[in-house]
Amino acid sequence: MLPIPLLLIGILVMGAITLIQRAFPTLVPQRLLRQRWLVALNFALPMAVMTILILSSLDAFSPNPDLFKIFSEALALVLVLLSYIRFGNVFISLAVGIGALNGFLALFAMMQ
Repeated sequence: MLPIPLLLIGILVMGAITLIQRAFPTLVPQRLLRQRWLVALNFALPMAVMTILILSSLDAFSPNPDLFKIFSEALALVLVLLSYIRFGNVFISLAVGIGALNGFLALFAMMQ
């Protein structure tokens, strides 16, 4: 257990870093933000982060993977992709993904 002053310092540092990240685009001149490497990073980074999050959450990489869970996750990912292509809304796709995953897991649990 960390002492209270150390926790407060950590919270303040994280808050300052978050504030700097949020303020960065408005504080930096626009000509610097239009550099090719920043534009490319801004384009590629969200997809890279989402890919890492998806791959780390899949059950396929666990020590003892469950085939039904992997299949449920794959079907839910396909539905998320289709809903995002159709609606273009992250929140709708998130709800579809959570609902589909839980529905498929329940369906496959009843089938076992």
